[in-house]
Amino acid sequence: MNSKVLPVISEFFRDREIFITGGTGFLGKALIEKILYSCPDVKKIYLLLRSKRGVSVSDRLAQLKSSEIFSRIRQKDEVLLEKLVPLEGNSMSLKLGLSDHDLKQLENVSVIIHSAASVRFDDPLPKAILMNTGSAREVCLIAENLKNLKALAHISTTYCNPKYSVIEEKVYPPLADWRQAIKLAENLDPDVLDILAPKYMNFQPNTYTFTKSLAEQIMKEYSRKLPIFIFRPSIVAPSVKEPLVGWVDNFNGITGMLAAAGSGLIRISYASAKVHCNFQPLDVVTRSLIIAIWKQGCSPSLDVVVYNCACNQAKELWLPYARITSCYYFYKIYLLLHVIPGMIVDTMLKAFKKKPMALDVMRKFHFASSSLSYFMFNDWYFVNDNFFDLMNDIKTEDMEEFSFDFYEIVSMEDYVYESAIGGRRYLLNQPDENLPRARENYKRFWYLDFSLKVIFWIGFLYYVITRYNLFCFNGNASLLEKIK
Repeated sequence: MNSKVLPVISEFFRDREIFITGGTGFLGKALIEKILYSCPDVKKIYLLLRSKRGVSVSDRLAQLKSSEIFSRIRQKDEVLLEKLVPLEGNSMSLKLGLSDHDLKQLENVSVIIHSAASVRFDDPLPKAILMNTGSAREVCLIAENLKNLKALAHISTTYCNPKYSVIEEKVYPPLADWRQAIKLAENLDPDVLDILAPKYMNFQPNTYTFTKSLAEQIMKEYSRKLPIFIFRPSIVAPSVKEPLVGWVDNFNGITGMLAAAGSGLIRISYASAKVHCNFQPLDVVTRSLIIAIWKQGCSPSLDVVVYNCACNQAKELWLPYARITSCYYFYKIYLLLHVIPGMIVDTMLKAFKKKPMALDVMRKFHFASSSLSYFMFNDWYFVNDNFFDLMNDIKTEDMEEFSFDFYEIVSMEDYVYESAIGGRRYLLNQPDENLPRARENYKRFWYLDFSLKVIFWIGFLYYVITRYNLFCFNGNASLLEKIK
């Protein structure tokens, strides 16, 4: 592509209308923030939202706008947030649950970003198909009626084909027929489909990877008539520098593990020390995705382009103050020993009339660790030529705002530290001013933890010694006599 004939990225987005699914998710929030901040002349951003737990769509939008991630937007120009337009719907419904009036509003949309997905690895297969595969079909059906569509970005994952050790930037052969899968999810008894799931999924590690793989088949098929590209991030980790250093908003995956370990609540991880963790910082993902949208919109490809947003050389990213074990039983025993200190911490918090949180963090950590276990014991090599070629397409004027080559300027040690602090700050709601006190508390808890372990092992040894008379060398009950 000849980058000289292309406008700068912010000019491409000028006066454009964008439709985003999954805008309230971790990546979705950061993507919205980056577009508004770096491409402020965008006309509108339509967001697919659903009422949730009695909270209306308008209230959910208000909550979104008040999120900490939009702090620099509010400082720059709070009016920019008025460009967010909520559309009530549901990714699991036909036409995404949109009314005819809302579908009419989308007629001038030129960019679609399909980011909605359930990232829970333990979702029942029918729900995962409707959410991750069915929504992809509905997005394409809506896109077919948009005359001004320039780019449709489908957010997938590098792990949707985990049976291959080398993952290329291409769509792999289907694991099942996507039409049949959606029909089964819509019509078959959910319990029956769940029973058949392992065999039907070709023994994929979870329903997430399987249904995201099916969604890629849909995108490949519709790419013959729509300007589609597939964008595959690996594990999305806390941001390096924008919009907030170390920003994160959930306990899923590495972010929760870093938060739990950085807080001192967890000091063991179930993983293989020989496997490297493949991750991409959040701001690397948002910047490169926006570049890919710009590139597709200005110079459309004749075939579906796939971007593996991953490092082909995986990074060493393991937990501070955490032990790594590949022995499942040792992990379970050691994790169980965390419960007693966790109960003590929560009891102390209750005594000071504060909300208990230690056991809750441990529970979330255990779920995150369990859901990632397959990926923590396997290595993949990700081919990413298309992804890094995006750097060559950036014009000089866009380098400051959109360059995503952070690898040479940020040390891994600093990144892990900032990620742990970010987890503490944004997940555990602990202000930085409390860090000195937190370090002192950590020392106290360490001594308390150490003391409990000493008491436990002394008690255990005392029981064994007295039970078997190990230091008694006289009489028939002595160990010596038993050996003889």
